[in-house]
Amino acid sequence: MDSFKAMLYTFARIGLMLLLDMFGMFVGAVVFPGIATFMPTSAKGLKDFFTDPIVGSVIGFVIMTAVLVWIFYDDGKKHAAYEEWSWENILIIIVLMLMAAFVPSIFRESYKESATMTVVYNGLYYPLSWLCDGVGTGLTRTYQDEVSKGIGLPYTVAVLVGNGLQLLACFGAYVASFKLYVRQHPVILKAIQQEDDEEDSEDGENS
Repeated sequence: MDSFKAMLYTFARIGLMLLLDMFGMFVGAVVFPGIATFMPTSAKGLKDFFTDPIVGSVIGFVIMTAVLVWIFYDDGKKHAAYEEWSWENILIIIVLMLMAAFVPSIFRESYKESATMTVVYNGLYYPLSWLCDGVGTGLTRTYQDEVSKGIGLPYTVAVLVGNGLQLLACFGAYVASFKLYVRQHPVILKAIQQEDDEEDSEDGENS
């Protein structure tokens, strides 16, 4: 994967991660609690479970992670097929994705008084809110209304840990997909190794 393709791929995956944040919020905060409206009033315990914002956040996290992992698994297979495999590039891209997700959380305290930014931050990090003190479990919840319902990690740490786990799983899926595809098509590995040998010999001659 050359530098230009890597740049496009990086921006595409960062954008995808942001979209999946919103999708996870929609599933966890809208679709999942909406199921409770079809339940009888006698099933109060079950309705409470479906409308619990922490449960919704976990559902959003699981959905977001599953889609991300599937996409990276598919990427690994495609990159192997087109002989564009480079775990170094993917690792760098994973780190850049993590930084893109983490950096905005640092400035969250700067917008404590803004109701609009409260909704933006709580929506953006909704799938991770179960890791912290419940922030984001209600999209319009103010910072003064925070309730310790989640695991209790500091906000920025929760974002780093949550997205880090997701992207670590994505990297593992990418590598596993490549290895599985190569096992099924050994000729690809030979071609990649031959290309690496040619690059090494060229570097040796240039030096």
